[in-house]
Amino acid sequence: MLEIRDLEKHFTGFKLGPLQLQIVRGEHYVLLGPSGSGKSLVLELIAGFQFPDKGEIFLNGKNITHLPAQQRSMAFVFQKPALFPHLTNFENIGYSLHLQLINRNEIQKIVHELSERFHITHLLDQRPARLSGGEAQRVSLARALAMRPAFLLLDEPLTSLDVQLKKELRHYLTDLNHQGLTMLHVTHDFEEAIRFADTSSVIFDGKIIQTGKPSELYKNPKNAFVAEMAGHKNFFTGKLFATTHDELRTADLGGVTVKLYAESMANEGIFVIDEHQIILQQEATITSAQNTFRGIVQNVTYLQKGVEVELNIGIQLFTHITRDSAIKLNLRPGKEIFATFKASAVRFLEH
Repeated sequence: MLEIRDLEKHFTGFKLGPLQLQIVRGEHYVLLGPSGSGKSLVLELIAGFQFPDKGEIFLNGKNITHLPAQQRSMAFVFQKPALFPHLTNFENIGYSLHLQLINRNEIQKIVHELSERFHITHLLDQRPARLSGGEAQRVSLARALAMRPAFLLLDEPLTSLDVQLKKELRHYLTDLNHQGLTMLHVTHDFEEAIRFADTSSVIFDGKIIQTGKPSELYKNPKNAFVAEMAGHKNFFTGKLFATTHDELRTADLGGVTVKLYAESMANEGIFVIDEHQIILQQEATITSAQNTFRGIVQNVTYLQKGVEVELNIGIQLFTHITRDSAIKLNLRPGKEIFATFKASAVRFLEH
């Protein structure tokens, strides 16, 4: 288990922490945040590339806060593979083993096992300059695993890869995690968190602002920033009216009135409408949904999975529907459509 206690690092104009973090053995933990939030700095502190000003880091009960990087039993995979250009790929993969004075036969055995696993045996005699992005990242993974680490640190390893290469590397990472390797994976991409994470934390301006399963972050964002990181587009500033005897509340979102459930006593805040719970129809019909609006389609975007529809109901609203539904509704810009959603699809977040 990795445990971070009250970790702080100070720079001019930026402060990381104090951070508290626990990652259990075998977990794939994703730290989600935008550029400049401090997520890569967290990895560097854990890896031993930098040292904290305050706080402690424990790995399996051992205090490693001030240990040099080579004594931490951790491997680091960078966003851009940091391979030694003057060494062959074989020599790159076996580099840490050579430093540990492991005999040549054992090094050859380990390197060939890893190269077969990542389908790079035919590349071992080449130098990194001849590798594609995906090949270089596979060599980097093999090099990281050659030292048989207790913990794998991943710094946006998929960012620079194309769709097919991302798919391949996801397969390798998932397979490694299922075999028991513990991982801390930083990214700005919520889709990666959904695909990988057992647990995910959102970091902003050096502080962790929410932790939970990715589904929890999506369904119950703590604030507008988490909602945006989680991929929500439908969030609006508005007024929440005082409760009545009815458990339903009413809110004004820039002149559009919606029904929702909310226990807050605040009267202003952020409202998030789940785009996956909005139903589009040709005509207004009687349903159990508490919110029905006439709208005009603004844009129709076909995605890898499903269709994103932007419509104007007095506010700009995004919804995700299936391709079959989009075709049946004959959606196009300018078309009139009805949007319905339940009160439970609306979340209220206090400022």
